[in-house]
Amino acid sequence: MLLLSILSSLVSIAEPTWRLTWADEFNGTSVNTSRWGLRNNESHCCGPFGKKQELQLYLASEVTLDNGHLVIQTKWNPTLGPKENGSVGTFDYTSGWLDTEKSFTQKYGRFVANMSLPTRKAEGIWPAFWLLPATPCWPTGGEIDIMEMVGNPVENDAWGSYHWAPPNNTYCGKDRAPIPGMGIKPHGAPVDWQTGWHLYEVQWNSTSITFLLDNKPYFYRTYKEVSMPPGPMYIIFDQAVDQTIFSPKPDNPFYKGDGVQMRVDWIRVYEDANNV
Repeated sequence: MLLLSILSSLVSIAEPTWRLTWADEFNGTSVNTSRWGLRNNESHCCGPFGKKQELQLYLASEVTLDNGHLVIQTKWNPTLGPKENGSVGTFDYTSGWLDTEKSFTQKYGRFVANMSLPTRKAEGIWPAFWLLPATPCWPTGGEIDIMEMVGNPVENDAWGSYHWAPPNNTYCGKDRAPIPGMGIKPHGAPVDWQTGWHLYEVQWNSTSITFLLDNKPYFYRTYKEVSMPPGPMYIIFDQAVDQTIFSPKPDNPFYKGDGVQMRVDWIRVYEDANNV
């Protein structure tokens, strides 16, 4: 009985007590810019496994609120804009990026969002919900990709990933996890399952990072395998267009007109009240 009592006590200590610290329900008529920073007339490099410039130009106008949802719209919309190498060129697509870099960061906790993603038939579409630290030396501060998906005809998984390097500036740009995560989809899911509403989540503490889909854990990283993020991180929602693996064809009908959308019903962040 004594042993059972001790084990029960240990389990209760290990179980987190989640306390809400930050949230956005996306009610209202426009994005709250005191909470979110919007990229405008900015580009981003690079796609996965490569050094190619992404195909989208980020515009603040492509991030809106609609019927209680955050909407990031990506469409075929050739637009002149700045590239990261300093030149100016035409981007075939416009899309959106918003983050909490200047308004909210947190070390450890539970980060979860209820999201609906675009069809995989929009090849190259790359919606993401992720966390980054303030450090400019990527990836020594870590990168937690709570959800990523690339539209393609081969597979229809959403991915949870962790990029990292030892916390030393000599490792800037040297990702120790070039294939850093795991794909997931519900059992028996249809081809475009991700267009429905699903919960994408990460739970992060000093010893582990756990990725969950619809409250079910599917992928882990621990301090025994990787260097854990050493400091607080901020939240990013964005939707890129990749040309590295599944480059979209110019005549892809899903990008025409209003294009494709990533929708977020809400995002909530919690801390473990037992470890504050």
